Amino acid sequence: MGNFYICPTPIGNLKDISERLENTLSEVDIVYAEDTRVAKKLLSHLNLKKEVHSYFKGNEKEKISEILNLLNKDKSIAMISDAGTPLISDPGNMLIKELIKEKIQIVSIPGPSSVLVAITLSGFDIDKFTFFGFIPKAGRERSYFYKTISELAHPLVCFTSPKRLKKDLEDFVKNNLENQVVVCRELTKKFESIYRGNAQELLNDIPTEEYRGEITLVIDKTKNKSAIDINIEELAKKLIMYEVPKREIAKIISSLNNEKVNKIYDSIKNL
Repeated sequence: MGNFYICPTPIGNLKDISERLENTLSEVDIVYAEDTRVAKKLLSHLNLKKEVHSYFKGNEKEKISEILNLLNKDKSIAMISDAGTPLISDPGNMLIKELIKEKIQIVSIPGPSSVLVAITLSGFDIDKFTFFGFIPKAGRERSYFYKTISELAHPLVCFTSPKRLKKDLEDFVKNNLENQVVVCRELTKKFESIYRGNAQELLNDIPTEEYRGEITLVIDKTKNKSAIDINIEELAKKLIMYEVPKREIAKIISSLNNEKVNKIYDSIKNL
C-alpha cells in the first residue's frame, strides 16, 4: 500500500520550499495537482520529472477510485494545490475522508499558508481566530457573512478575489461595519502590500492598480456598539433601593451603555 502526502507549496516566494517538501516530491511516484501546468513549473524548478494528474473541484469525486487503485498498487502519491496548503479552500477533503476509511497512511507536510502569514501580520489579538474561506459572491451566504462580521468575538481570516475586493469593502460600509481590516496582497512576493484600517479608510488608501493579485483579509473582532440609551442616575437610584452595591451597579450599567465602569461609579458614588 502506497502513502499519500499532502504537500504545501510556496504562496509566492520559491525560497519557502522546504527540504522535506523537496525530498517528498522527489520520492513519490505520482503528483496530483489543482492545475497541472502550475505543478509542472514547480517540479521543473526542482529539476524533477514526475507523472502529474489533475485533481480539481470538477473531477474530485471521480478521481477517488483512481487514486485508491494507485495506492493499492503500492504507488506513493503527493497532492499539491496552486499555492499554499491543499484542502484549505481547495479540493481534497472528500478524498481524505475516503483514504481514512480505507486506512491509507496519510502524511501532511508542514509548510506555507497565507492564513497563518496574514493573521500573524495583523497585529490583532489572535489567541483565537476563525477561518471563513472565500467571501461569498451573493445571496444568503453573503448576507450571512456580513451578519457574522457584525458579531465577531475574535478575528476572522478570509479570502477574496482582487476583482471583488472593492465591492466587498463597499458592502462593509453599507452594512455600517467599522471593524479594523488588514488587507494582505501578494504575500511573500516582491510586491507584497499590507493595508490597515476600516473599510472606508481602505477604499481611500488602496491605489486602483493594487486591486489585483492574491488577497487575504484579516478582520478584527467587532466592538460592542449596542448601547442602550438609559438614565444612569435614575437606574442607579432604583438599584440602590434594592441594596445593590454601587460598584456592581456601575458594572451593570457599563454592560448596557458601553461607558467605562470607573466613570459610571464616579457619577453615582455620592447618590
